[in-house]
Amino acid sequence: MESMGIMAETYNWENLVKSLLSINAENGLPEDVFLAVSTLVPITNVDLLILDDNKRILLTRRSDHFFGDGWHIPGGCVRFKETMLERVQKTAINELGSDVTIEPNPIAVRDVIINTQRRSIANNNYRAHHIAVLFKCHLPEDYVPEHKNLNENSPGFIKWFDKLPSNLLQVHDVYLNDIIQEMVGDQV
Repeated sequence: MESMGIMAETYNWENLVKSLLSINAENGLPEDVFLAVSTLVPITNVDLLILDDNKRILLTRRSDHFFGDGWHIPGGCVRFKETMLERVQKTAINELGSDVTIEPNPIAVRDVIINTQRRSIANNNYRAHHIAVLFKCHLPEDYVPEHKNLNENSPGFIKWFDKLPSNLLQVHDVYLNDIIQEMVGDQV
C-alpha cells in the first residue's frame, strides 16, 4: 500500500480517468492505453489462414519489437463491440487490400502466453497473453498481392508460400499442426 501512496502522489489519477472516459474504444485504443491493458487481461486476436487452390499459404512480412521480424499470418486484435468476423474482414482489407470469404467456425482457438525475455520492449508483460482464433478465409479468384514499392524484407509485403518458411513468427507456433493439416490435408 505504501508504494500505491507514492504512486498516487506522483500520478494524476483524475486526468487518467478523464482520458480513459474520452476514448472511443470501437476505434481502437491509444497505444499506451492498449499496452497497459495488455498487461492486465488477455487480448483476443483473429488470424486469417488463407490457402489458394494449390494449398499455398498467404503470409505477410512483419517486423516489430513485440514479435520480431519474419513472416506472419495476417491478423488483428478484436476491438470493443466488434465481432470476430468483422475484425477478420477489416484485417483482410487493411493487410491484404481485399475482402475475404470467411468460414464462420474457427479452425483453432489457442492461448498464446509469451514467457520469454524480449529485450526490445520496456515491459515483458506488454502483449504477452492472447486468445488467438484462427479462421480459414478465401480470397477472390482474381486476387493479386499489391506490393506498393515494398521488397520482400519490408513489413507489409505479401507472399504465397508452398511450405511454411523457417522464419514464420514464433507467436504462430501454436497453430503449426492446424496449418499443416490444412495445407497437406489427406496427403499425409
